Amino acid sequence: MPSPVNLHIHTTYSDGSHPPAEVAAMLKKAGVTTFAITDHNTVEGNAEAAAYAREHGLTHINGIELSCCFANGEIGLDESWVAHILGLGIDLDLMNEKYHTLQQEKQTHLLQLFNRLVADGYDIKLKKGTLKSKIFTRKNISNALIGAGYASDVDDCYEKILNAERYRPYAKNKPTIQEGIGIIQSCGGLAVWAHPFGVIRGGKKKLTQEQVYALSEKMREYGIDGMEVYYQKYSAEQISWLGSLADTFGLHKSIGTDLHNPKQLAFDIVEPDAGVEATLKKIMRSPTL
Repeated sequence: MPSPVNLHIHTTYSDGSHPPAEVAAMLKKAGVTTFAITDHNTVEGNAEAAAYAREHGLTHINGIELSCCFANGEIGLDESWVAHILGLGIDLDLMNEKYHTLQQEKQTHLLQLFNRLVADGYDIKLKKGTLKSKIFTRKNISNALIGAGYASDVDDCYEKILNAERYRPYAKNKPTIQEGIGIIQSCGGLAVWAHPFGVIRGGKKKLTQEQVYALSEKMREYGIDGMEVYYQKYSAEQISWLGSLADTFGLHKSIGTDLHNPKQLAFDIVEPDAGVEATLKKIMRSPTL
């Protein structure tokens, strides 16, 4: 039976397929009664989703998904890699204020990187509107380089070009994992490690259990509150292992489908344990809700 809770959802404010109110309507039809809008690095879709929820008897939780870089060599990965941290139950105004400066810095660095590459002779172009997009990332630049034939894939692009000393300073992502956790908590929210088996660098990289365990130790050191144990794309075995890991480190358990399109509306792999209910109670006690 599908879960009535989904705490990892994207809309057209980042890379989802539908605007917030339409997403909320589809969630209701699918039996989801408690949900969080967690667009990448923006909170703008939350107000629209919250208004629909109030009108239709649903429970909406303010959320965001922050892209946070491996700045301290965690599990041997450099700063070109990114972990995603969900902020659940956040104060929207505070998050807007705190993240705005970081976002401006990030966009400036990306534009400088793009211009440096062009000045150095790389014949690359970005799709119209990309430079002004809220989801302009290093992925757009790596895709342009790959599309122009300068690299065969994402890893090749970073190894040959973007991680070179000339370009690496421009490609650093902000915030770091530790900073991202702190930002979320300073906005009254729970910091939850999204899809723990996956990290991002243009494309996705799958982590081993040993890497996830080691990174869990570091995340706990940084003060992470929870882990997305129930993730739609994981097997029952992976979910069970993550549940045990969350228990080991005393982390709150979250649930989500990472919704980008209507096929991912409700979590339906295994029945969540009582840990998810405890997480919801913790979020609901937040003064930001």
